[in-house]
Amino acid sequence: MNHLATPLFSIAFVLLLLIAVLLPLPISAQTARDTRPTGDSGLPLPRFVSIKSDAANVRRGPGHDYPLLWQYQRQGLPVEIIAEYGAWRQIRDHQGAEGWMKAPLLRGLRTLIVRQSAHAVTLRATPAATGGVIALVQPGVIGTLEDCEGAWCEIEVDNYDGWLQRDQIWGVYGFEFRD
Repeated sequence: MNHLATPLFSIAFVLLLLIAVLLPLPISAQTARDTRPTGDSGLPLPRFVSIKSDAANVRRGPGHDYPLLWQYQRQGLPVEIIAEYGAWRQIRDHQGAEGWMKAPLLRGLRTLIVRQSAHAVTLRATPAATGGVIALVQPGVIGTLEDCEGAWCEIEVDNYDGWLQRDQIWGVYGFEFRD
């Protein structure tokens, strides 16, 4: 009988140890989760997305009965979704213009646009002001967001891969990609 008690005690001890180690994981995962509210899609609001096609209509409200305000004709342009209503998304662009767009006209690909300035900005090889110069990027150019580290974001633009300062681009929140 003692021979059975020792292995059962060892198994019980190991199981309790595993439970003690694994139990806190969901709690810590919850604290690391995004705390933004979610829309009808279940995704966080606000969030950045990009325009899927070269012709995307923007309306005054969430439906085809609302007047057409304008049409974006620039695939990949980043926009911010600020509200959702069924299959419609209220968006804001880099100039602050707002309207409603059908969800299928948008995609989750993260793009950015270089902010307006008097001159081109320097795309750097490393996330530092002393990083080597890769290219000069004009205001209004659209790139793909890859990563951010502190005040710098790694982007791809016209087959160039490099780093721009966060304040030189629109399409990423300050709280994203924090180490």
